[in-house]
Amino acid sequence: MLEVRTVGLILAGGRATRMAARNKALVTFAGKPLLAHAVTRLRPQVDALALSSNAPPTEFSDFDLPLLPDLVPGHPGPLAGIHAGLTCYPHDYVVTVAVDLPRLPPDLVTRLRAAVDGYRCAYASDGQRHALAILWTPGSASLVAHQLEQGGGRLRDFLTRHGVAVRFDRPGDRGLFVNINTPEDLQRAEKELAAGTI
Repeated sequence: MLEVRTVGLILAGGRATRMAARNKALVTFAGKPLLAHAVTRLRPQVDALALSSNAPPTEFSDFDLPLLPDLVPGHPGPLAGIHAGLTCYPHDYVVTVAVDLPRLPPDLVTRLRAAVDGYRCAYASDGQRHALAILWTPGSASLVAHQLEQGGGRLRDFLTRHGVAVRFDRPGDRGLFVNINTPEDLQRAEKELAAGTI
């Protein structure tokens, strides 16, 4: 029997309205695009990588990644990108991470896989917040599709009902909770990186 793969899906489907209309995946952080950081951190932890985005494929010509656009219209949020990934890889574990989390822990997938048994997904949490770093079990696409069909695009609601929180509160985990959504967030993260706090 073949071992089930783990596919990494980088979520970059947002419209970046808070990043001065720039494609957030290509915003430079510490000398390279946010997407490059995510690829570097996630690739060693998975068997394959893909990118969830609704941007033109030409924007990612420097990256050799399969591009998965949303399958549902209207940009209903990260659940739509997750749904596209789970639909494309129905027999695999899929770990979804937001492109604006440039400091993923090197053991992210291992720790999520250890906790997911009995749940549809396992997600990183520091006890107060959840990070958009989630491992999904094979066959979860229909459940996500149902939530989207019911107009329930809120990821937090889905995680509460179907997921298990995995504590990421070690010193090296702090980067999971440094979201870069605005130019101000980018400046702050650059300072924290220079200070060695992430």
